[in-house]
Amino acid sequence: MSNNEKDDYMKETEEEAKRRPNEEKEGLQEPRTTGYKPLQLGIIIFVVLVLILVGFGIATDWFGIFN
Repeated sequence: MSNNEKDDYMKETEEEAKRRPNEEKEGLQEPRTTGYKPLQLGIIIFVVLVLILVGFGIATDWFGIFN
């Protein structure tokens, strides 16, 4: 390669490097998520409350298991 060809190549790669961040990304991207959806959050809260209630019920013998 001559110096002229190297200079042309370097100019082209520098221009590409400057352009890239501004272009839109191509291909598959991970979706942006902000956490649980409201329905999932409601189900989780419900399950936790039921487990607490059952645990309290067993501990205080609400169900007559230990009698």
